[in-house]
Amino acid sequence: MKLKKICHDFYSFLKLIQTDHPNILWIMILGALTGAVQPFVHLVFYGRVLNKVFEGKYKESITDIAILLISTLVLNLINKACRQSVTVLKETCADTIFLKTADKAYTMEYEVFERTETMDAIRRVQTGESSTGGIDEQIQSMYNLIEKGFAILLSFAFVISLFAQVDSSSSNFFNSPWSSVLLVVIFGIVMFISLKLSGKSYKKYYEMGKANEHFNSLANYMVAIMNNYQYGKDIRIYSMQELVGHYFGKIMTSVNGFYLRWGITDGKYTGVIVFLTQLTSAMVYIVVGGKAIYGIISIGAVFMYAGAILELTSSISTEIIEFNNFKYRAEYLNSYTEFINRPNVNYTGTLPVEKRSDGDYEFSLENVSFQYPGTADKILDNINLKFNVGEKFAIVGRNGAGKTTLIKLLCRLYDPTEGRILLNGIDIKYYDYAEYTKIFSVVFQDFKLLALPLGENLSSGSEIEEERMWQVLEKSGMKKRVELMPDRLNTRLYKSNGVGVEISGGEAQKLAIARALYKDGPFVILDEPTAALDPLSEAEIYENFNNMINGKTAIYISHRMSSCKFCNDIIVLDGGKVAERGNHEKLLKLEGIYASLYNAQAQYYA
Repeated sequence: MKLKKICHDFYSFLKLIQTDHPNILWIMILGALTGAVQPFVHLVFYGRVLNKVFEGKYKESITDIAILLISTLVLNLINKACRQSVTVLKETCADTIFLKTADKAYTMEYEVFERTETMDAIRRVQTGESSTGGIDEQIQSMYNLIEKGFAILLSFAFVISLFAQVDSSSSNFFNSPWSSVLLVVIFGIVMFISLKLSGKSYKKYYEMGKANEHFNSLANYMVAIMNNYQYGKDIRIYSMQELVGHYFGKIMTSVNGFYLRWGITDGKYTGVIVFLTQLTSAMVYIVVGGKAIYGIISIGAVFMYAGAILELTSSISTEIIEFNNFKYRAEYLNSYTEFINRPNVNYTGTLPVEKRSDGDYEFSLENVSFQYPGTADKILDNINLKFNVGEKFAIVGRNGAGKTTLIKLLCRLYDPTEGRILLNGIDIKYYDYAEYTKIFSVVFQDFKLLALPLGENLSSGSEIEEERMWQVLEKSGMKKRVELMPDRLNTRLYKSNGVGVEISGGEAQKLAIARALYKDGPFVILDEPTAALDPLSEAEIYENFNNMINGKTAIYISHRMSSCKFCNDIIVLDGGKVAERGNHEKLLKLEGIYASLYNAQAQYYA
């Protein structure tokens, strides 16, 4: 069963890397075969030349030397070319798989991607790679397994031919077929014991790796902190050097303890394997020497068979190591295959979204409820809303009321647990997901900008139209700041990927607004878009809000009640339900939740 699983893992991994590199298997086979054949070509011709020199046939030996040199040259050239090709393909295969993983992460349901078990699977792969090697090392193990497999087969062929060497005129142990049978039996027993011991060693290594995953993750986190300049200010001001060093040392003590215990165990098993393998080799050498003494084989044959035996024991030892390396590493790398091949459950819609120049996209929520997977409480409970085209809506409420969750449902980052969301009367799950997301221009509360040129951040991969880009920068209040940057639109943000410009949280928020405006989606969503802005910048955003959204339908989420005055319709969420709805004046007259929140904030500005 274990062998069947290894074969399945081998096939699955091969299938994964062959998708974009179909010739890699044949390159590995050709390279492995030429690499395995070379030592035996040398042994055969060395033996022939040695025999002819002893017989005084010097001219004939020159022919064998010439054939040896030519065949070695040809085999070596083919082997080097294949090895170089595999070296290049190892890197490209790793890049391809990483890109496929990223593509899957971008296209799979956000709800699934955000789950703890999905994140754990990815972290497990990363941890496994840091401790055992990644995709390129696995490809190298495959290459080594194939090469040493060929070497073992060739070695066995030589050893069997050695055992077949019999002199009918001589009767002694070395000429008896029983000596060969005995050696084969002993060799088989030693191989079986070696595989078992090596398997036990790597099983302990695997168990150690599993137990060590948490500490490896912590160690990587601590290293990231120590190497990230963004933590530098806090570490210096609060003198946290000793604290960070203490925890890193504590973690590494645990990590090193794991490796030390495994090293002692592996040393014991490896010592027994080496002893048994060398003992078997010694017995075979005795048989070879006996056959030579009794004239059953020539001096050249002694050299040839002795070399074949060395190659056999060396190849078996390497094969066992690579076999266990491959098996252990596959436990981690299988997560790539599982992740990439995971079906998209919900994003199956195919309807195109109607292209409308008038922005006439109307959303409605019918009896929508939602609860996060693995939780019992509903974040949203039987919500019924309609967002009329061209109007400005504000969604307010206390923390945990479900404001951001509602936005995630509209953007289809999650699907409702109950009920449905309609776009122009059609359930949004029937639309093509990629087309559907183009409707929205969103500034999330936890938005991210990339350490890339500013212009590419705003365009997000689409064509850069400089004139329009400067227009949205002016609307968001960032035009003057960008004009002062060293390379203007080509200025790299942050210093994570080389020379860049650090921007404040408020400036980043303005750029996020500019990015949303540049996308020019007909439905604008701003989730706490002014949280990091100073009062003057915030006032500027409010004053220019109508000009910014340019007649589009807009939803504005904020904890600041005063910022909702410019919205046509204010929706107050409480406990996952719509508690109040109306304009600013109407809600103040109700003297309910909105009025309570507004008055609580307004007293500080009186």
